[in-house]
Amino acid sequence: MFEPIIHQLEISGPQMEETYALTEGATTIGRQATNNLVFVHPLVSRKHAELVVTAVTCRIMDLGSTHGTQINREAIEPETAVLLTNGDVIEIGAFRLVYKKTEIVIADPEPKPAAPEQVGDAGEPAAENGEETAVSEPEAAPKAEKTKPPAPSTPKPTVTSKMQEWKTASYVPVSSGSGGRGSDNGKPTAKDEEEPFELPPGQSFTYSRYLEYLPEIYRTTGETFIPRFLALLESILAPVEWTGDNFDLFLDAKSSPVGFLPWLANWYELDFDPTWSETAMRTVLQEAHLIYRRRGTAWAMQRLLEIYTGTSVQIEDNNDNMEDFTFSVRIAASSKAVNRTAIEDLINANKPAHTSYDLMFVE
Repeated sequence: MFEPIIHQLEISGPQMEETYALTEGATTIGRQATNNLVFVHPLVSRKHAELVVTAVTCRIMDLGSTHGTQINREAIEPETAVLLTNGDVIEIGAFRLVYKKTEIVIADPEPKPAAPEQVGDAGEPAAENGEETAVSEPEAAPKAEKTKPPAPSTPKPTVTSKMQEWKTASYVPVSSGSGGRGSDNGKPTAKDEEEPFELPPGQSFTYSRYLEYLPEIYRTTGETFIPRFLALLESILAPVEWTGDNFDLFLDAKSSPVGFLPWLANWYELDFDPTWSETAMRTVLQEAHLIYRRRGTAWAMQRLLEIYTGTSVQIEDNNDNMEDFTFSVRIAASSKAVNRTAIEDLINANKPAHTSYDLMFVE
């Protein structure tokens, strides 16, 4: 008797409903696309958990995720492997995974019966020592009927998981009844068809994270009123929560949105006109603590102009042939390739007030 074991996960969650077969080895779960199981949701970490499967066992380990992993409604310790049993319910964010362990029993083939001994007319074994015994000839076997060859089996079409469909599809709200979104008699207008509505990451039309805060009796999913009503509220409030939770990204010049960079520049009384490139704005904000610490020196002005123009800049202020309190600025670029007015504004805003300068462009 041979009993192979099949390990499976029955997964349900936002825009996802499928059965996943686990193979021997490690299976990672997380929000990043490099994981074996990708769950795109704000409550799922980039690398959330890991399943390790052997021939007979399956263990799960939380990889230090932000929101944790639960088994049968109990949180597990991070970085600790937990043995799963058949029917265990794993909860990761808004996703529910039911572990199934199935043993398939394959019976051994039955042995063929031994050939009967040849007997004579009186039911006695055939004579030995060369004696002949009359044996009746067996009846001719009936001719086998001709059978048609089996029809070639058609390959099953590849089924795309609902998670893959969710990643690639754009969604258009379906109007039901009268008074639909910009429609007459519930029919979508041409504008609705041209501009499909795209869900924010982790959002769903048939599931809402707010269901977790309701009593069990109200936790329904699918095309019902409560999930759709809560999803409407979550689509408005969730982006506000994300902005507050991740506001530290706005304060970092490397990750801040482009539209937020002028606000950061206000800390240093620096105005970004339209001639500033995005790279130059981010660079000057990252080095502002060094530049403004030495503001008014040749080094600070030279570095500021290099960032703005993207080319080499030389400042000379120790030449005996120059007048007192005068310095020269040489920029390795054509005057037509840069904005002379913006450069002069930068020099005037950062030079000592009692000095004057000569601006030269050298190709």
